[in-house]
Amino acid sequence: MLEINDLSISIGPHEIVSIEHLSIQAGQRLGLVGESGSGKTMTAMSIIGLLPHDAVVSGSIKISGVEMVNRSERELTEIRGSEVGVIFQDPLRALNPTMRVGKQVGEALRLHKTVPKKDVKRRTVELFEQVQLADGANLIRRYPHQLSGGQRQRVLIAIAIAADPKLLIADEPTTALDVTVQKEILELLQRLSAERGMAVLFVSHDLGVIQAISDEIAVLYGGKLVETGSTELVIGSSRHRYTEALINVNPGHPEDISASLGERLVTIKGSVPAQGGFLSGCRFRGRCPHELDQCAAAPPLTSVSSDHSFRCWNPTELTVLPTSEVVGHGGSDND
Repeated sequence: MLEINDLSISIGPHEIVSIEHLSIQAGQRLGLVGESGSGKTMTAMSIIGLLPHDAVVSGSIKISGVEMVNRSERELTEIRGSEVGVIFQDPLRALNPTMRVGKQVGEALRLHKTVPKKDVKRRTVELFEQVQLADGANLIRRYPHQLSGGQRQRVLIAIAIAADPKLLIADEPTTALDVTVQKEILELLQRLSAERGMAVLFVSHDLGVIQAISDEIAVLYGGKLVETGSTELVIGSSRHRYTEALINVNPGHPEDISASLGERLVTIKGSVPAQGGFLSGCRFRGRCPHELDQCAAAPPLTSVSSDHSFRCWNPTELTVLPTSEVVGHGGSDND
């Protein structure tokens, strides 16, 4: 469905993102996780060409075998919505405040899908029902400011899936929502993905959220993938020290937090450096409490199994095999 190879995104003299390989199959949900400044949104938006004008992109991004890099703006406009749907972080900013929400969904239907004018309203109400918005016939007449945060996010999801896209990019779609609504949105996206066979790229800094929705996880730091694999393996048997750190700083679900009341929260030392401020070798070097002198050199890709790889000189466990020695591993260039 989505195949990324040798992707490089640069702004001025700095390479912001460098990903050797990343893929998502139809119906699969991939979580892209990392702190703010790790390059998650830049990676996601590069798929549909929504990058700053001074960004230079090279490599290959294919959707269903169709190359996306160096497409014209007109071609990308046709692909956005029809082939790839996008849910942005802040629905209040993403939605037009001067238009009724039903009309905004209707525009997506008319722009990307052949729907007779007489059927647009009916189809809009159906989409509202699919995203679990009650009383859709009345809701379509409201403006964004008249809806709750959860309702606005569901409207954005309705717009994103209006044209039956093959891939849905969800960029931090639950950050501004309370925990209960957040859970409902995650369950909704899981259901829509399963029902439609729709691939989902879910971007978040919250490893707990990523774990709840994803089949596969890709951990990004400093614009580079440091660990990839199934959710079960990455969470349950993490190898990279940055993944371990993300797991340790996650306080867990609200019902679990009471057990640690009064205890000091775990943090990751320092912050993500500005571009040009990373040390040589492993990108996590300088913040990692387990770094070695060897970490001054770029770590090679190592695979634990056919679907679990990482790059770290001093991993949490050392019983791993080099990628070349793993039988059946079809992606030796996984970054």
